[in-house]
Amino acid sequence: MNGINQTCAIPAGTHAVWCGDSVTLGTGASTTTKRYSTRASGELNLTEHNYAKTNAGYLIDDNTIGMQLDAAKTDTGYPHNQVGYVFLMTGLTDSYQSLANMQQAVSDTIGKARSIFTSARIVVGVGPGCIPDADPAEAIAKQGHILTAITMAAVAADALVIRNMRAICGSDPDMHAAGINPNDEGMRLLAQAVVTSVDADKGEPLDTPVTELTRVYTSPGADWASRQVNAQRKREASKKEANRPTGTELTQLTSKLDELTQAQGLQQVIIEQQQAQLEVQQEQLKAAQDRLKSQQTALEAQQKQLGQIVDQLKGIVDDQGSTVIQLKTITDNLAATDGRVDQIQHTLYSNQVWLKNQLDNLNRRVTALENKGTVTG
Repeated sequence: MNGINQTCAIPAGTHAVWCGDSVTLGTGASTTTKRYSTRASGELNLTEHNYAKTNAGYLIDDNTIGMQLDAAKTDTGYPHNQVGYVFLMTGLTDSYQSLANMQQAVSDTIGKARSIFTSARIVVGVGPGCIPDADPAEAIAKQGHILTAITMAAVAADALVIRNMRAICGSDPDMHAAGINPNDEGMRLLAQAVVTSVDADKGEPLDTPVTELTRVYTSPGADWASRQVNAQRKREASKKEANRPTGTELTQLTSKLDELTQAQGLQQVIIEQQQAQLEVQQEQLKAAQDRLKSQQTALEAQQKQLGQIVDQLKGIVDDQGSTVIQLKTITDNLAATDGRVDQIQHTLYSNQVWLKNQLDNLNRRVTALENKGTVTG
């Protein structure tokens, strides 16, 4: 590959794990061999293991980078202790809804990668891919905040960060395939950026050859004061040169100012999002309080109805007690009446017996008179 340094030594291992979205998967490249992960792995003499999926991200339900790391963990087809690099390459498909949660997700994902591949250098590529022409300015700005959130979290987690990879292809039609996916040329440039960053991260010092080893001789009779003045002038000139900002320093200063501005903008958006979430939670709390108040009112009404029912039942019970007393009195009266009736019946029976005896006696007397007999008794 043209323009890529191939002379640096391999770091911790000879395998590379790649996680990401459709760009890292290779969508848009004419062949898999031309996707940027495969190109970069080849240039770095690393064996590629690609687990990328379309529409994946740090904070996307059921399609997270963490899930791809889980798939890599269960893949026993290569020695995990020989993984030199884990590339986490996404950002253009992530959600803008909660940037604070996004930062936490990035931090957690980096930690997960380290726990699985303990010898690997974690590389976070921030937003590799293209900017579709159809994306409005507001969407691009929101995406910028997402990329800033990923960058800050990755820097804080001490990962190797390849910043704003979205700018490599941008909206250049010569780099586009479809959507956020670059074509072969775009893939080549992404791979070049990855290799350049990895090589620079190795920190191998470049030896500067020593030239012009000319020995300077001075006359023993040289003026001492003149030598002191010249030395002073050299020191002043050296200080001025050291303090003079170079083009690289100015570029770095501008870059740091841009990063500071982006970070401040991100914090402002996070505060606004948290305030919006707080407002939603306050509305939910108010709605819950209103529901509770309504339920309390309904409960009070039910308690009042229950009290009325208890009073009614008490009245019924009291009425039943009175009715029982009345029934007892009636029962006693009936019992007394039954006794009197029994007495009357007994008296009637006695009277009937007496009357029958009287009739029998009278009948005997009448018979005796008819027979002219003597009636005794």
